[in-house]
Amino acid sequence: MSAIRIYTASLCAGVAAMQGPAQAAAQQVDWPSSRIAHPKRAAIGPYNAVFLAGSDGLERPVQGYAADGALPPMPQWTMRAWINPTLLPKGRVPVAAIGNPADAAARLFALDDGKPVFQMGATTLRATAAITRESWHLLTATADAGRVRFFVDGRLVGTATAEAMPPATGVVALGPRLPGQPGFAGRIAAFALDPVLLGAPAIATLARRQPDAALIRFEDASPSWPLQVKTQYGLTAPQPAWELPTGKAPFSKPVASPVSTAPALAPTREGHYAVNAWRLVAAPTVAANGAAISQPGFDACSWHAATVPGTVLTTLVDRGVYPDPTIGLNNMAIPESLSRQSWWYRSEFTLPATPAKRLTLTFDGVNYAAQVWVNGTAIGDVKGAFIRGRFDVTDRLRPGQRNSIAVLVAPPPHPGIAHEQSLAGGRGDNGGALMSDGPTFGASEGWDWIPGVRDRNTGLWQGVDLAATGFVTIGDPAVSTRLPRPDNAVAEVSIEVPVTNHGTAPASATVRAAFDDVAVEQRVTLPAGASQVVRFTPSSFPQLAVQKPKLWWPNGYGDPALHRLDLTVASDRVVSDRRSLDFGMRSVTYELSSLDTTGALRRVLVDTALAHDLGTPVIDERHPALRKVRGGWANSLMPGAETSPAVTALPDDPLSPQMVLRVNGVRIAARGGNWGMDDMMKRVGTDRLTPYFRLHREAGMNIIRNWMGQSTEEAFYALADRHGLMVLNDFWESTQDNDAEAQDVPLFVANARDVVRRYRTHPSIILWFGRNEGVPQPILQTALQDMVWQEDGTRLYKGNSRVINLGGSGPYEWHPPEDYFTGYPHGFAIEVGTASFPTLESWQRIVPVEDRWPISDTWVYHDWHQERGVSMASFVRAMDTEFGPARDLADFERKAQMLNYESHRAIFEGFNAGLWTTNSARMLWMTHPAWPSSDFQIYSSDYDTHAAFYGTKKGAEPVHIQMNQPGRQVVMVNTTRRPLTGVKATARVTDLTGATVATHAQTVDLPANATVALFPLALDAALAKGPVLVRLDASAADGSRVSENFYWQAANPADLRALSAMPQATLRADVAAGTAAAGERSLRVTLSNRGTTPALQTKLTLFDGKGVQILPAYFSDNYVSLLPGETRDVTVAYPGDRGVATVRLRGWNSPATTIGGR
Repeated sequence: MSAIRIYTASLCAGVAAMQGPAQAAAQQVDWPSSRIAHPKRAAIGPYNAVFLAGSDGLERPVQGYAADGALPPMPQWTMRAWINPTLLPKGRVPVAAIGNPADAAARLFALDDGKPVFQMGATTLRATAAITRESWHLLTATADAGRVRFFVDGRLVGTATAEAMPPATGVVALGPRLPGQPGFAGRIAAFALDPVLLGAPAIATLARRQPDAALIRFEDASPSWPLQVKTQYGLTAPQPAWELPTGKAPFSKPVASPVSTAPALAPTREGHYAVNAWRLVAAPTVAANGAAISQPGFDACSWHAATVPGTVLTTLVDRGVYPDPTIGLNNMAIPESLSRQSWWYRSEFTLPATPAKRLTLTFDGVNYAAQVWVNGTAIGDVKGAFIRGRFDVTDRLRPGQRNSIAVLVAPPPHPGIAHEQSLAGGRGDNGGALMSDGPTFGASEGWDWIPGVRDRNTGLWQGVDLAATGFVTIGDPAVSTRLPRPDNAVAEVSIEVPVTNHGTAPASATVRAAFDDVAVEQRVTLPAGASQVVRFTPSSFPQLAVQKPKLWWPNGYGDPALHRLDLTVASDRVVSDRRSLDFGMRSVTYELSSLDTTGALRRVLVDTALAHDLGTPVIDERHPALRKVRGGWANSLMPGAETSPAVTALPDDPLSPQMVLRVNGVRIAARGGNWGMDDMMKRVGTDRLTPYFRLHREAGMNIIRNWMGQSTEEAFYALADRHGLMVLNDFWESTQDNDAEAQDVPLFVANARDVVRRYRTHPSIILWFGRNEGVPQPILQTALQDMVWQEDGTRLYKGNSRVINLGGSGPYEWHPPEDYFTGYPHGFAIEVGTASFPTLESWQRIVPVEDRWPISDTWVYHDWHQERGVSMASFVRAMDTEFGPARDLADFERKAQMLNYESHRAIFEGFNAGLWTTNSARMLWMTHPAWPSSDFQIYSSDYDTHAAFYGTKKGAEPVHIQMNQPGRQVVMVNTTRRPLTGVKATARVTDLTGATVATHAQTVDLPANATVALFPLALDAALAKGPVLVRLDASAADGSRVSENFYWQAANPADLRALSAMPQATLRADVAAGTAAAGERSLRVTLSNRGTTPALQTKLTLFDGKGVQILPAYFSDNYVSLLPGETRDVTVAYPGDRGVATVRLRGWNSPATTIGGR
């Protein structure tokens, strides 16, 4: 309390206060204290603050006043501040103000070219000499009877008669940052305003008592990143029974799936075998130990035939023990005890008699911990879901004989208590105790988009590999590419191949790398037991400077070209080990705003691959280096990085401090979404995941995020490579000040290190995140930054998935379209969510008929939330306002799709509107669902595509015509690498009868990677008569269509109810066979509006000859709107084994129709 009394002392005592107890400088404080009520006081201050050149300003309400409240008149007053500038830039530098510094009523201290200034309304007093930097100076202004005086260091430098001023607002602004003006850098001490007149002698005396900075508590305007101060661990006791979800329908009956017939040991590639034929049983039911269970001949016939790769729950569902948890409330029929006991896995096989010098058993993924036995002997442990368990079993397996492996798998030690979503219970917390276990599937305890998974994804969720090699083996290679020329005519490929001699004698080995028409090799000598990284670089192997390379490009910017790299190591002229992988030639660089060693915020282009080649890191992400800056938060440059060739200075950018991604030197307009988890039961084979990635590509997405590392597996990255999707990859901590931090840091880092080594050759991975929505605790943050530099170094590591050089999170509820243009999100926006109700067919497949209508617990269980930040209330209100309350499920779904289409399109059109000025990336929360959901998705988990998908696809098309909201400016965006000339853009506006209200046309040239404004649509007069429809078209110089778009508009949302009164439209649909890719069939559907009424949102759905919906089905467009006389071709590709298809049509105002297929 003594500090508070000192700091609220009188004017002259203010300097004495600086001589109080010693305090650490640059400490962030909350002033005034939120714990103490502060009455209104006549005296204001004092305030102390320190600023970097790159800092943001500080703004605080005057004690006892609201920020927008007016201060009382002061007939007499004295305002003063000690300042110690570290920089004296040219131009006006605001220093401190009482009131909003942009308002005329404010009293402002400033510097003009280093000369002190006092300004109040039209009155400006300015010193004639500049002050010196790195020294204290006292600025004082007084007023009495309309006479204003200004003193610098106790000397009068100006007087003026000031006119009466309106009262200032109750705000103290320290180091304010005003547009176009540099910010103050240095310290401000004892800034105060007192309702007394201080005379010249007193001011001179005060000027001789300079502050002692060591004894002052300065509020840091650029504080470093804070530590976690609070944590939730989820439920500590089960919910009350009355909160649990209930339904009218009974649980589904379990249905067993066929057991795999794969051989127990199946060749996968030369020298490698998949270990299959696993059996599974709950460990408490078995009395035998691992030594006995792992003996060949042990009787496990009564155990379940296990699904591997797969989790415990996957097996139990596949064997018909439990019903499919994704249907209705079936998950409630599965006990939580699955995550509170260990499980035995066992396999037995005959090992081929073919001799091998070394046998290695690898578990590619076990959740969470495992003890492994082979033929009666314990061989080791695995801990963490993402680290490989590798074991030398050369002396344990018996060639030509029966062999057995037993694995005791334990779930995460803190599975938590799952919250069950319901109307009564709400959505619960995100995560819980499970987060403290670090490298596991933290979302499986339950999140607002997935229920608690009963086994917490325990089990052999990845495959098991047996490798037969020589003594010299290949480790995890690394491949990097640099593009030294602006025209990308040369790609410099560097390859690192770790090799190990497991033998007992030295080995001479030849390491060879080959891709395309390039082959390089080196001969090395490895001592017994030694490892070495063999490096192939263009400086030593000129053929690695590839001419006219085929580069890997993100979707929409070019082909994601991949090259097959074959690696071998031979000893004594015999291949000892080999490995093949796909890699992409591509360079990723990062535009950032980072603080330099002087505290200035620099806009720079960072080439981490070059920094890696130079051997010196350039970006510092440790807690002290993460600072609040003007416009947000930023990281810092490492000492000396300002002069590194890997850091290039860029001009100031309106996006600062937000990140911009460049791939192959080209700025990428990053549009995509988050994957919370690939599948709630980790059914993540390539065949299952491929349609999801294809849908992302066809929707125009070019970036996805592996949120919290929940989708970390080879298939995920390989498919991202193939489809041109950049990957932002998280590790396994989540929201700071909400979720628990990992307890075992070495375990966390060991898993993370193995992930980086294992997947670093994938070109799709462009950045590593340490934590979702926060920075890992300092010990982990530093360890991860160092580890990524050691194991990769070619990609940027950022601790936080938001805020630091990035945008914030949200919103997650439905918002009007204009909000995505004007309100948020801005910058590199990682998470932007909204409601996303699936198709009627998809919802009917997962919700039993008894619980489909009205909204019930089953809806809420499948994420139709009623409260908190993800509530569907705004969505339902908008639906009711615009289209009227839903009568039944079909009517609800029909109206929901109107909102789905409009909102998802607006999210990406709003991004386009601010491209490179306010926006550099926009990513949906989410694009991919982990299970059948009603929220956060652009398609359903069954591959069905609802209007959210097609609204997204429309807004994200590379060349696009759109109408910005709310001003209705027509613009075109071209996010390709090629300019377009002579593009004709047209707009046609009609009323709901199809009568033309207005037309516009303009021919325009479109630069590459830019947005161009065309013309405004003045619709107010037309809207006064009722809603209108807007058709936009863009065609190339040769007349081919480039883009088209369609909007319904109204003066007020409620006016859109007129759409419900539109007559039925007359549509004709003709079907013809299309050109199909291998293994597929294709149809071309021609839709024609032959009537006089516009047809809105016509949906096409594909069915087979048995009336079963065909999924996946890849439509070129859907939810099609046509004005009278318009025609549109829609193509659809689908799996060839589904045979002849029919197409069913339904629309907003068109009758349901079925047309024959081909």
